[in-house]
Amino acid sequence: MTGRSLRWRSVVVLLVLVLLGTAAACGNESDKATSTTRQVSGTTRTTAAGEVGRAAERLVGTTLAVSEDTPAEYVDAVGQGRPVVLVFYVAGNVDDTKVLEALDRLRAEFADYAFLAYDWKSPDSYGDLAVLLQVDYPPETVLIDRKGVIQRIWNGYVDEGTLRQCLVNLGQS
Repeated sequence: MTGRSLRWRSVVVLLVLVLLGTAAACGNESDKATSTTRQVSGTTRTTAAGEVGRAAERLVGTTLAVSEDTPAEYVDAVGQGRPVVLVFYVAGNVDDTKVLEALDRLRAEFADYAFLAYDWKSPDSYGDLAVLLQVDYPPETVLIDRKGVIQRIWNGYVDEGTLRQCLVNLGQS
């Protein structure tokens, strides 16, 4: 082996070791000790970052318990046995706007569904829904079947094709 190829191999080995050391030093992002404190049903609850999304996922398959603070349009839609599409958004944000536009296009195709959109910055309009659904931050899209059972929850962008297929499935449940 020549001196040049030996040096080249040494450089490659050194780079691999540096990359491995850097990856080990970074660690797993879920190991970081950040937390979120939220007011839930009169109690304060602190959860580790990332656990908030999992908490919302645990709601799938459950019936949303309504109260006097739940918006009438939601209560009426469920009472009429209509599938409900809820979206919490922040006006002007790109992902929020794309989700709202997709839902607006789908509204005509799914005319018997209730499409309810709530501006995150206007909590009076959505009452206790954000707390009941454990909404972390918009855009958050929730699909609820004719019986009031939560079927899907997305936090963040969801494309129109996925929404359309899930709306078809929602109508069949």
